[in-house]
Amino acid sequence: MKAFDTLLWRIIGAVVPRLGAAYIRFVFRTVRWEWVGREVVDDVLATRKPIVAAFWHGRLLMMAPVMAESVQPLHVVISNNRDGELIARLIERFGGFTLRGSTRHPRKRKDKGSNAVARTGMERLKAGDLIGITPDGPRGPRMRAQEGVAALSMWTGVPVVPFAWATRRARMLASWDRFMLPWPFDRGVYVVGDPIFPVNGDGDEAVEAHRLAIEAGLNAVTRLADERVGRVPVEPE
Repeated sequence: MKAFDTLLWRIIGAVVPRLGAAYIRFVFRTVRWEWVGREVVDDVLATRKPIVAAFWHGRLLMMAPVMAESVQPLHVVISNNRDGELIARLIERFGGFTLRGSTRHPRKRKDKGSNAVARTGMERLKAGDLIGITPDGPRGPRMRAQEGVAALSMWTGVPVVPFAWATRRARMLASWDRFMLPWPFDRGVYVVGDPIFPVNGDGDEAVEAHRLAIEAGLNAVTRLADERVGRVPVEPE
């Protein structure tokens, strides 16, 4: 049975990312996209400034084509499990890199993955690369930012830029994150918020204030994206 499971996983690991990438590219090319806040992205591309690009776990799928536009190396934080492995392989098909671990605050839980992500993330940002994070991943609660993204931003002085997307017609999966699966030949929007810079201070209160600002910024762009295409906005959990 173990040998069968291993074989099945190898097949899934080889096929699913390939099909997923093909579907994402098909949707991206056939949807009529509008951009709100595109100037923020253009500024990042022009100046090559490091940023932490943040988007909710439920809106991960169509961020992949946007990652492919980056002229700087982009490293996406992905959970260190089998689901994360599939996502990592998919992201690599769009030219991205992955950091395997958690976005939780490494000082507040005994998790080597969190520490490794924090350490490598700081190194990559200081080198001028970009970091992509789903602050409510890998298990939620939905649309509630964990402290890791705020801590990483404050340790490096790099701002967090909130991203969201939505399409008019899409299937909302019955998962904890209300994962959005878009249909092709539709109308969609990408929304980019203003950079959220670290607040003054370095204690827990400062980290919490920054976390709340990131969470509010992400929820604002996600709500705007949903409203822009005529969808009922997804609410935080």
